[in-house]
Amino acid sequence: MTSKGRWPRAVALVGAGALGYRLLSALRQADIRGEVTLVTGSSRGFGYLLAREFGRQGCRVVICARDATELERARAALAGEGIETLAIPCDVSDQAQVEAMIEQATAHFGRVDILVNNAGIIQVGPVETLTTQDFENSMGVMYWGTVYPTLAVLPQMRRRRAGRIVNITSIGARLSVPHLLPY
Repeated sequence: MTSKGRWPRAVALVGAGALGYRLLSALRQADIRGEVTLVTGSSRGFGYLLAREFGRQGCRVVICARDATELERARAALAGEGIETLAIPCDVSDQAQVEAMIEQATAHFGRVDILVNNAGIIQVGPVETLTTQDFENSMGVMYWGTVYPTLAVLPQMRRRRAGRIVNITSIGARLSVPHLLPY
């Protein structure tokens, strides 16, 4: 990867870091002990850190990601810290998988109190190297991967008249960054 390829990723990470700091600060101030939190894209990176922080704040945590091996590593690490964790392999761009995940989480814990739509995908390169499939993959994960979990969990939250939904994005949603066009 050239230095040109590193710069856009660094900008995206800085934006995500600023947002993450604000979210973690707010999280530490709320009393969410005993709540059930589902974090998408949580086998590593920011999603994993969020899941760990929710667990440290006393939540029972549901983590999901496409890679079952990475997901199991994350579950084991969280469990090693004493965090009650359910890991569910799920591609959030697939509505049927998302609905099954919400059903499984609800069957296991009885409800989902907090949904954090964090899953993301990033492709780095000049536009001439990108394909239509790159754009479709981005839309699948970052658009439908937010819509599907939200619509799946919303009915139970409405019935209880309680729940929180957090949508994570980055500066890339507001500022076009070179070589991150699908993002």
